[in-house]
Amino acid sequence: MEHIYREIHRDPRFHELERKRGRLSWLLASIVVGNIMWYVFATAFYPEASFARFWGEPIGEGMATTWGIVIGLIQTVLFIVLVNYYIYRANGEFDDLKDAIVADATRTAGDGK
Repeated sequence: MEHIYREIHRDPRFHELERKRGRLSWLLASIVVGNIMWYVFATAFYPEASFARFWGEPIGEGMATTWGIVIGLIQTVLFIVLVNYYIYRANGEFDDLKDAIVADATRTAGDGK
């Protein structure tokens, strides 16, 4: 098995896969963390700002639901979309590249599995 791992690590496509996957992961994580942080920090440090007051306003007259709850739900939907996008890329492009790398390494290393 060790010889297959060495072949995989020598393949430049493996390093390309690592870079692509890493960049995408960090980008999506940054979007999520940044989105949460602006919402929390804006409310915490600028409670008198018009946008922060707006988040506390009911969405309709006599309703208990505020715009802040709606924004939180929109954020949740955004996060679900981002996770699904990552899964789409992982199960498509990344898996195809991984399968090709492993097949070539197995063939090169002479392991018939």
